[in-house]
Amino acid sequence: MNKKWMSMATATVVFSVLLAGCGGNNEKSSPSAEAPSSANASESPAAETGKPVKLTLLNGTVEAVDWLNEQIKAFSAANPGITVEQEFQKTASDVLKVKIASGDAPDIVALAQVPQEFYDQDLFHDFSGDSAIWDRLTNPTIKQSIADTNRSDKQFYLPMTVSYTGLYYNKDIIAELGIQRPDSWEAFSQALKSVKEKKSELTPLYLGGKDSWTLGQLAQFLPLGSIQQSLGIEEANKAFVANDAAKLELDKADGRLETFAKAIMDLKSAGLINKNAASASYDNQLDAISNGKAAFVIQGMWALGDIQKKNPNAPIGFWPIPALVPGDKPYMIGGADGAVSVSEKSANKEAALKFVEFLMSPDVQKSYSTLRNSPSVYKDASADWSILSKDVAEDQQVAFVASRWPWTPSGYNSDAIGRTVQELLVGAYKTPADFAKTFKENWDKGYTDVAK
Repeated sequence: MNKKWMSMATATVVFSVLLAGCGGNNEKSSPSAEAPSSANASESPAAETGKPVKLTLLNGTVEAVDWLNEQIKAFSAANPGITVEQEFQKTASDVLKVKIASGDAPDIVALAQVPQEFYDQDLFHDFSGDSAIWDRLTNPTIKQSIADTNRSDKQFYLPMTVSYTGLYYNKDIIAELGIQRPDSWEAFSQALKSVKEKKSELTPLYLGGKDSWTLGQLAQFLPLGSIQQSLGIEEANKAFVANDAAKLELDKADGRLETFAKAIMDLKSAGLINKNAASASYDNQLDAISNGKAAFVIQGMWALGDIQKKNPNAPIGFWPIPALVPGDKPYMIGGADGAVSVSEKSANKEAALKFVEFLMSPDVQKSYSTLRNSPSVYKDASADWSILSKDVAEDQQVAFVASRWPWTPSGYNSDAIGRTVQELLVGAYKTPADFAKTFKENWDKGYTDVAK
């Protein structure tokens, strides 16, 4: 880590670990971890001031709760005098906005997406000049993929792993039925029908819609991912940020959103998804695929660890998400999973950057790569990260691979989008056009709908 970080002490740290995508969040609050920290008493911020330092960590990724607790414990053993307290919240992005607006910003934040307005207001430290960290990247294009949306020369967070979403499948079921990789939505629908006809006791595709982020991300993977493929990742991102209606075509008749809504409605009417798709949880979804009760689920690499905890012998494979729009390649949407941002307004910035330095160390990064079942972005942190390694390598040869999540307005994030999809699942919209109209209205409102 660049030593100049260590000399920059002022105001309170919001250090954001973007652990998954996006990751699954299936509880409202979590265990907290409290630990004193510091490597060397003579170098410790607490030792220099003679006062203990307390950092708060707001985490929105349930899979990382225990891992973060372990890292806090290890950090504390080397850094007496610094306390780190973890708090888990299911909707951490929304909670962060409220906390910052009320002047109660946490020191550390771990969530899938920091609202763009906080970057625009320069509330976070710019890491762009830290060549030491960027020189460690396995692929130099990763830095560009996480550049600030509005100022491409700024880097407001540090990446940890590269994580993609895909179609998990039960290898035994698929082999028995002779199903081949479905690259198109039509082929996928036929595969689901085959499961229903020949394995009626199984759920063809299991959705965990109670946790709305799972449905919100489904919309990001499919219609928004198709926009990325059509315009190109960077041009699509610009269109998302600018809300360029002519390019996005969100309310176009028979466009991507209507196609998405019709696909979901058709799956429901044909009995190809679970009847409780809107009320089943993320955990229920993982139970179904791990215990052979479902043939398919759509999730990110981050889910594999919990799937294997439920059933270490689960015969799991991983394909790209079938293309929603004819002519598209199948999708692997994702990007840097796990990142660190540090607030410019931190009274304990030195201590927070010390914790960041610890988290970025090779051994810690190896453990995170294994936890997230995703390859590290750092050359010195390579690990045998997953049973999916071979599948992912093959998938990348046939898929449209997006190294950046489709951008969404802060007032209409994955959780909020997911609530609109929940409404679709329970029959709130009579036609795909009704869904697209509401989505577009919420999307437009999301650009100005910021928590007070």
